[in-house]
Amino acid sequence: MADARIPLEASRIRIAPEERAAGLPDPSARMEATILVRRPAQTARLAAILRGEAPALSRQEAAETLGADPADMERVGSFAESQSLTIVEASAAKRTLRVSGTVAQMEAAFGITLHCCEAGGRSYTCYDGVLWIPADLDAIIVGVLGLDQRPVARRR
Repeated sequence: MADARIPLEASRIRIAPEERAAGLPDPSARMEATILVRRPAQTARLAAILRGEAPALSRQEAAETLGADPADMERVGSFAESQSLTIVEASAAKRTLRVSGTVAQMEAAFGITLHCCEAGGRSYTCYDGVLWIPADLDAIIVGVLGLDQRPVARRR
């Protein structure tokens, strides 16, 4: 079934008790997210490099060897476009697809409800729970960044 969805467990987040939900964001507001694509399987040469038995890769070799499989990038791109998301940037070398869309499109694409939250005098967008991705992209999509915008570090 093409529409079957599974949870992306690495994305599971909870709104903490000290965070205060301050309503829902405007469904037509635009936002961006970055979809992380799996890394390729480790090669014998890479294993030798990690053991110190072979010379390091050049930047170009690293991008080619450690970058995402073009077929994986195409599949993730097709998913994003099927959800009416715009591909802002695709980088096999970085293993990322940066997408933009409305709050409503992001919510539909990943099966979540976004919230406006406040903590420590700061406002941000976040979600509670887990993102849902197509089952046929299991293990291909390894993360989605940007939908949860809560601060992760304190400034002093």
